[in-house]
Amino acid sequence: MKYLLNLLFICLVFSGCVGTDYIDDPIVGKKIVASTESVALKVNDSEKVSALYFNEYGIAENASITWTSTSPSIISIQADGTLNALSAGQSDIVASFSGVSDTIRVTVVADENAVARVEITSSKTVFSIGDSEKLVVNVFNINNQLIPNKTIAFRSSNISVFSIDSAGNAKAISNGSSILTAEVEGVISNEILFTVGASRMGNFVKTGGYEASGSTILKIENGNLILELAPNFKTSFALGTVIYLSNNNTSGSMIKAGGLEIQQITTSGFHSFNITNKYPNVKLSDYKYVIVLCKPASVIFGYATLSN
Repeated sequence: MKYLLNLLFICLVFSGCVGTDYIDDPIVGKKIVASTESVALKVNDSEKVSALYFNEYGIAENASITWTSTSPSIISIQADGTLNALSAGQSDIVASFSGVSDTIRVTVVADENAVARVEITSSKTVFSIGDSEKLVVNVFNINNQLIPNKTIAFRSSNISVFSIDSAGNAKAISNGSSILTAEVEGVISNEILFTVGASRMGNFVKTGGYEASGSTILKIENGNLILELAPNFKTSFALGTVIYLSNNNTSGSMIKAGGLEIQQITTSGFHSFNITNKYPNVKLSDYKYVIVLCKPASVIFGYATLSN
């Protein structure tokens, strides 16, 4: 009898959070993840790379990955992921399966003194009009040793949004986005996506068979960080339906542990939350997702991915 009463209590507490397909994980979208972002090789060297395919539930599956090289005269790749460096230059290697792909940037050098990698970093990626940022650039040889005093060419994919001078000083000109890169002796750096604007928007997608739809916006307004759920926002409800900001959209327990709890809600439609009043140090660019979470059972009803 005591066991039955405990079971009944658990069912009553959590029944509002668990639907008929509660054993399913949240749908997060298919993806391929390559074993590395970049590789540097000397001419005639070889190296094997790999990639994992994850289905729409975030579960790794066996897959027949297709490998291609954008410049086969520089680098070739075999079906098993073995790279063969043929001549000096740079090429992308693409791993693809089931309509998704990931890319590895491969640089081939003629000797150990040549530039093998160019790395740019930035302290932030979301800006307001008029903001500026100094890009930091490091140049390495194939032995991962810094090479000083190299001439660097900077590029912005959209100069009407972000301008950048020869010294790496970038400035936000207008709302929008731009990809910034640096090039040294024909070797192109990693890409950094910069966004200019005082807001980030997203649309909710449902998970696990629950309801979540509509749009949301995270914005700066009168110096405060404001999160708004639009009038078209709809969601499932249960005991303890709470809005979170998070950098995770697959694990309810991780969202509760590492996310930012905003507020419990009991109705769909328009809501406005002043984040700054509760968390004065949180910035516009700190979190990637807006989450609708059944907090007691750590069940995700839906999420919105905020624009970068």
